[in-house]
Amino acid sequence: MTDYYGIADLNRSEALQARRSVSISIDLSALRYNVSVSKRLTNGAKQFATIKADAYGHGAIPVAHALSASGIRRGRTSSEQPISDDCFADGFAVVTLNEALELRDSGIRDPILILQGPQSPDACEEMVQHDLWPVIHDLAQYEWFRRVDNTDQLNAWLKVDTGMGRLGMNTQQANEVLASDHGINWMGVMTHFACADETENDFTQQQYDRFQQVNIRAGMCKSLANSAAVLNWPQTHEDWVRPGIMLYGCNPLDRALSTSDTLKSAMTVEAPLVSVKSLPAGAGVGYAQSWHCPEDMPVGYVALGYRDGVPRVLDETAAVSIDGKRCAIVGRVSMDSMAIDLRGVTDAKVGSIVQFWGEDAPIDLLAKAAGTISYELLTSVTGQRYYTDG
Repeated sequence: MTDYYGIADLNRSEALQARRSVSISIDLSALRYNVSVSKRLTNGAKQFATIKADAYGHGAIPVAHALSASGIRRGRTSSEQPISDDCFADGFAVVTLNEALELRDSGIRDPILILQGPQSPDACEEMVQHDLWPVIHDLAQYEWFRRVDNTDQLNAWLKVDTGMGRLGMNTQQANEVLASDHGINWMGVMTHFACADETENDFTQQQYDRFQQVNIRAGMCKSLANSAAVLNWPQTHEDWVRPGIMLYGCNPLDRALSTSDTLKSAMTVEAPLVSVKSLPAGAGVGYAQSWHCPEDMPVGYVALGYRDGVPRVLDETAAVSIDGKRCAIVGRVSMDSMAIDLRGVTDAKVGSIVQFWGEDAPIDLLAKAAGTISYELLTSVTGQRYYTDG
């Protein structure tokens, strides 16, 4: 493939020859499709694509260039199919200054929102210098910026804690800051929802109502909706939304999505079978012999373990896929491998590719089996990443 993103693409066979043979395939066109879903649901609201934590394990730089209209147009040839503007982000959201500077160094010129704002007074000047958009959530940060030159050039966002109990000023503090004559250019005011994934929980509405108590001046933007609010709380969409986990094809809600809102999974994680054995009934598998074969059966061993970011503790529902056929994970996950039940895939052999999550193995099911969430799996898995685009 053409190297659009400053990172050389690897083909599948090359990826599977990597040192650990764990292949992480990222479909960049799926990310753009998911942006288009967010835009449609929010009636064209501007989109901060949230690419913190290395784009949830997908690679922040290639993801940003794939979702930036200017970035992708620099890398595509005139003969390639044009991409609709509805598929691009309007800006990006990260957590730290270093994340933002890496994007700037890679050529990203779109707005970059820094969700935790400055962590020291020195960082304030760099944010002004590089035209970054800090979130100011604490009075200490506000005081730091008061001592910085050219703050009238700053596109700052004020964060209000409406009930999350995390970062943000309370409504009284926010109103006092907004009423100040100090020269910070407030672009907007934002908050973050604690329970938006719980579709019947009215706490999101309570937070929304508290946000209405902030005296936001005319012309200032509002940003409230995360992925779950984009998908379920239309009253919160406002000027800018901040889709995160939904960009990567994961459903954050406590219910299934409608067919019209279906997202495309962007990451596929695979590894090869390195051994296939026939074990007799009663044979134990793995550490502590916690699982025993119920009958004579084939058991496969996959070159992926907890050192690669797969949880060590999984319940009996944990499964992977070979050629679209589900195979249960049996026994305890080891550091470098795990065992799977091959009774339903009689033609499996050494070298067969096992999908841990992707189109044939939904990540949400594996996350549930691990007692965790898809966010943790995406940001924990390690291996050779390679990129496709359509």
